[in-house]
Amino acid sequence: MARAGLSTERLVRAGAELADEVGFDQVTVSALARRFDVKVASLYSHVKSSQDLKTRIALLALEELADPSGQRVGGPVGE
Repeated sequence: MARAGLSTERLVRAGAELADEVGFDQVTVSALARRFDVKVASLYSHVKSSQDLKTRIALLALEELADPSGQRVGGPVGE
């Protein structure tokens, strides 16, 4: 059973924050486990590996970049 309060989305967002603080190359499942004060094995029910975590962080960044630019290009509905 997954630890209460941990979800893939929460871990990915925390991973993104960690990347901002220490650099993307330093993001690992171990570093994230330390941040949540849990065992590394607890996170493997949410992410497959450090590479999976980094892929999810990159996809989150792309989603965040795409959203505001889509609003600027298209403008408000009706314009």
